[in-house]
Amino acid sequence: MPNRVYGGRSNAQRRAERRERLFVAGFELFGTAGFAKTTIPMLCAASGVTARHFYEEFASREELLRAIFDDLADRAYEIVREALRATEKPAFERVLSSNRAYYQFFTEDPRRARIYALECLGISPEFEQHRRATRERSVQQLTRATEWLEPTGVLNRLDSRLISVGLASSAIAILAEWVLAKTKPSVEKMAQTLTLLWMRTLRLEEPD
Repeated sequence: MPNRVYGGRSNAQRRAERRERLFVAGFELFGTAGFAKTTIPMLCAASGVTARHFYEEFASREELLRAIFDDLADRAYEIVREALRATEKPAFERVLSSNRAYYQFFTEDPRRARIYALECLGISPEFEQHRRATRERSVQQLTRATEWLEPTGVLNRLDSRLISVGLASSAIAILAEWVLAKTKPSVEKMAQTLTLLWMRTLRLEEPD
């Protein structure tokens, strides 16, 4: 019976707890050892979940990685959106605040940055399609932002979507550099660099 209670917990509660333990174990192992070196037995040992129960929650390691990636993408999206909504601020401050929040979120826990910027690359054609679909939300967000910021003449000649794709790709490339660099750039340096790309690309006014 699906709703039968054992030890004060329903089957649904026990499954939710197992899924959360696997999520935590995946986040730790994918973010430290890396996806390629993490096996299902390692995930089961770290989470205290049997292999049978693993497959009840996730069809594969890739599906677990996708769940973790989606969580990170959702949280980053909301953080950036909140910063860009501060319409009372000048364009430069809005862009800088959103970029600062983005890099602060990922670098305050290096596992987030490694998973998002490196471990999710080249997994499979299906995963790449999923990443592209997820990126589309950010591209649309950035496209709206470029229109809010009212660049002078640039969007009349160029495709605002392609500009947004380039800016989104630059954001992840800078984050990947942070993960791989021996001497890591500061959050402020990364935020300022990406903001400069925004301002120069859209020909917006920069503060003196």
